[in-house]
Amino acid sequence: MKIIGLDPTTGPLERHSTATGKSRSLAPRPTTLSGQIIGLVANGLGRGEVMLDALFDQLRATDDILGVVKVVKASVSIPPDEQEWARLTRGATVAITGFGG
Repeated sequence: MKIIGLDPTTGPLERHSTATGKSRSLAPRPTTLSGQIIGLVANGLGRGEVMLDALFDQLRATDDILGVVKVVKASVSIPPDEQEWARLTRGATVAITGFGG
């Protein structure tokens, strides 16, 4: 399974990556969350984790979600560490990230 993380500072997705020479594109969206495992990525700032937990509770109430993989980053200014990325890419089929403040 492949998860593509998007960096909003890199410009439009249609551009080629200068590092790899490969095109980037958005991952296809599932038509439903039923049967999905939701990845939650909180930045560790403010109440972002509380918001993501509440959002997940609402989604679980309306869809047959199979599970959750939750990551709380050590800092707002860094990506998830290698072990956190491994958990997300192994376990989550869709992901939501939130910015607390």
